[in-house]
Amino acid sequence: MKRAGILHAELAGHLARLSHTDLFVVADSGFPVPPGVPTVDLRVIFGLPRLEPVLEAVLAEVVVEAAAVASEVDAANSELAALFDSAAPGATRVPHDELKRLSTAARFVIRTAEATPYGNILLTAGVAFDV
Repeated sequence: MKRAGILHAELAGHLARLSHTDLFVVADSGFPVPPGVPTVDLRVIFGLPRLEPVLEAVLAEVVVEAAAVASEVDAANSELAALFDSAAPGATRVPHDELKRLSTAARFVIRTAEATPYGNILLTAGVAFDV
């Protein structure tokens, strides 16, 4: 039995298989996952779990070198905009439609039960050594 970290077996497996430059998404409950992209669905009820603790748990285990979020988050959801700025400083802002297009290249999507607008972040895996 694992002592700490992400306990969800499917999610832990996806994270362990990430390679440098792989894309993955931590998404809200309504994000339109592209056909063929595997989804780790964590939703229990709307709002449980929220995006914030899931993102924090993922970032504690994975090296991330870049991030992108919907530019609309700044006006529509200042709480999540602040979270994204704190969790992924320098996250690129792109139109939501572009974020959805970019997600077609994702290795997987982690679906949370976040029920507020634009709660989606596209992450690029990094490496744990100097390149």
